[in-house]
Amino acid sequence: MHHVLRTTVLYLLLAPGAFAQERPSLSPAARAYVEIDAPVIALTHARLVDGTGAPVRENQTIVIDGTRIAAVGAGGQVAIPPGARVIDLTGHTVTPGFVGLHEHTYFSATTRTTQMAVSGPLLYLGNGVTTMRTAGSQFPYEELNMKRAVERGDLPGPRMHITGPYLNGAGSGGRSRGLATPDEARRVVAYWGEEGATWLKFSGSITRDVMRAAIDEAHKHGMRATGHLCSVTFSEAAALGIDALEHGFITNSAYVPGKQPDVCPGDNMRIQADVDVKSPAVQASIRELAAKGVALTSTLAVYETFVPERAKLNPRAMEMLAPDTRREVEETHATIARGGLVVPVRLIRKMMQWEYDFVQAGGLLGAGVDPWGTGMLPGFGDLRNYELLVEAGFAPPQAFRIMSLNGAKILGEDRLTGSVEPGKRADLVVIRGDPVSTPADVYNVVTVFKDGYGYSTERLLDGARGLVGIR
Repeated sequence: MHHVLRTTVLYLLLAPGAFAQERPSLSPAARAYVEIDAPVIALTHARLVDGTGAPVRENQTIVIDGTRIAAVGAGGQVAIPPGARVIDLTGHTVTPGFVGLHEHTYFSATTRTTQMAVSGPLLYLGNGVTTMRTAGSQFPYEELNMKRAVERGDLPGPRMHITGPYLNGAGSGGRSRGLATPDEARRVVAYWGEEGATWLKFSGSITRDVMRAAIDEAHKHGMRATGHLCSVTFSEAAALGIDALEHGFITNSAYVPGKQPDVCPGDNMRIQADVDVKSPAVQASIRELAAKGVALTSTLAVYETFVPERAKLNPRAMEMLAPDTRREVEETHATIARGGLVVPVRLIRKMMQWEYDFVQAGGLLGAGVDPWGTGMLPGFGDLRNYELLVEAGFAPPQAFRIMSLNGAKILGEDRLTGSVEPGKRADLVVIRGDPVSTPADVYNVVTVFKDGYGYSTERLLDGARGLVGIR
């Protein structure tokens, strides 16, 4: 109660405009997706999950002044400024905007890869993701231009942290950048730092010497590094100074018997199904990572699509696919159901346990979706992650923290966003219902605030419908 009264008094002393910052201008095309547009907004009678992991608070009032949250507190104890637009959120839950850490703006179906230059930002924002980090790019200049379009207000979408092209071992094919020597790694990293990337992502055949040089060069340029690893184990990468790791237990090749240095074992991401997560060796490796401060991104939603007993296509998400892309996704889904590329149920349960134990050991866990051709789409997969984190044993407020404040902390933005607190950005998700008691309600996103603008989820999804696989 004391905190609520102090917040109210502070707001009364400083208002109006004490927290306000001028909202970014929007193009007419971007403004068409906005349904709530006022200099000062008061959200009343809301159920609040504030992103800090604190218990849920009922009947809360949240005042938005310009781009910032001005006040938060119990109904009747927060002054609503004269002239504010008042939105009654009885029956709704407010959370922070989600911070997605393993996001892509390309979509790989069976026969081709396309850039979601329009549909991707709309789907992420429409499902509550207000800040995102791409985790490896197929088309890095497309992403940099997309980021700039969002910042100019030309395109609705999350604020973006860009990871450059995939960095892999010498001889790598596709759209990854193979690196043969430490000197080559330094040159490539410096180039992408100058081009605007703020993160690097290593892939499965990188060597330790090359990774060491790349991480060192990245840190010199104010960049950070993560990886979907195989040739290098988690503990080896942590010793080299890596900032984060992707996917967790299933990709840690340290658990593969006979692992050779700088070699990706052919049975990685399969042998883990037979590893005892509770064994002393695995638990010691978890504690080591947590102690070194290496962050981890959970991507349970995408791996679930490889579990025949659990995988299912979200009908609403499927509406976002172009017809031929949808046929390919359904074909991939059917192939998995027949036994191709299968993740056993016991393995995804071990992934959940490993992540839960990592957090219990003091580790910093964020979340992302890794959208691609199995049908887990931008935004929709981020919401599914919430259900899976709750299933893994996290209390709902803690699961929301993983999806918001933890992600902001990993990106170095936790002073600006990630929780519903006065002075932070007015990035909020309004959900119809109560996802705390009914996790499936998390899909009922109706409005997403970013920088104080209230975007209509319905309009954003309508704008993306049928475009994934085209643009």
